[in-house]
Amino acid sequence: MDGRVWAQYLREVLGESIEEPSVVLLDNFECHVSDESYKIMYEELGAHLCPLPPNSTSVCQPLDVGVMAPFKRNLRNLWLLEEQIVGDDEDPFSPTACQKRMAMVKRAIAAWDMVSDDVIRRSFEKAIPELVADN
Repeated sequence: MDGRVWAQYLREVLGESIEEPSVVLLDNFECHVSDESYKIMYEELGAHLCPLPPNSTSVCQPLDVGVMAPFKRNLRNLWLLEEQIVGDDEDPFSPTACQKRMAMVKRAIAAWDMVSDDVIRRSFEKAIPELVADN
């Protein structure tokens, strides 16, 4: 993701669900905490952007810790199993950019389907054990 895509996401997706006044917590990814991001959040969406403390993602975002690692591992393994899709603009039978994107989307769906409910549950139990133990 880059700043252009992030700005579009803020305006067209997140903006629809923000009720003023709001605080939006974000990690420290460069485009999330850019001057433009702060400006859009405050001036256009009426919300305050609050970045999480550095190196706190593993504590505050259990999906980053317990789910994204297995998902990325599945994605990489599926990609390695596939015949690599290489395009050659000179070859009329070469896969198009659209076909390459579709292969990537299908691979991501398959990788996500390989992440079990138990993996997701355990990631939350690890991140917030006292809340899970009470229920």
